[in-house]
Amino acid sequence: RISEMGRDKALIHLGMPEQSYIHHNENITKSEVRAISLAKLKLDCPDYVLWDLGAGSGSVSLEASLFLKCGKIISIEQKSERVAQIRENAAKFGVRNIEVIQAALPDGLDKLPKPDRIFIGGGGKTIGNIIRTALPYLKPDGVVVVNTVLIQSLHLASESLELCGYDSEVVQIQISRSRKMPWGERLDALNPVWIISAERSKTESL
Repeated sequence: RISEMGRDKALIHLGMPEQSYIHHNENITKSEVRAISLAKLKLDCPDYVLWDLGAGSGSVSLEASLFLKCGKIISIEQKSERVAQIRENAAKFGVRNIEVIQAALPDGLDKLPKPDRIFIGGGGKTIGNIIRTALPYLKPDGVVVVNTVLIQSLHLASESLELCGYDSEVVQIQISRSRKMPWGERLDALNPVWIISAERSKTESL
């Protein structure tokens, strides 16, 4: 895709290699996980509002822009160096519909436009609180997707979604990538990732 800012900008596509983005110490959603997470978000309307909470390098936000051409993407990240990286990556690919906010989640959500979709890619011990705080802002028929690598975070996220009246699905992604050896190739396994996708239960009132 060639951005409106000109042909000198880099092209972006779904599942970009991690090295395409400016990021810190491998703190980035891997390309295969990113592609599946975006599929789970069901970005089927170009003017949706997406919240990317714990945005890291902004790779999910940037690739979401491929689908949300008329929408708005709000990337929230606590660390100043990562906020700068999101802005650099957005400039690199000419993505203009991203608003980057530095905040310690779950603070600051009340002033934002209500989202149609929420992606949560970080949170650690506070992931349950982030989910419980963010979900009341989600529009009817909204979708939330949570990525985590820790078993404890998986339990916190699943429990919080259930308490908020959401039906969730959990998928574990185990990626192995080929690596050249002196003779032939082998597969190197990456850390498994849980992708939790959820929608409000049909039995709950909106």
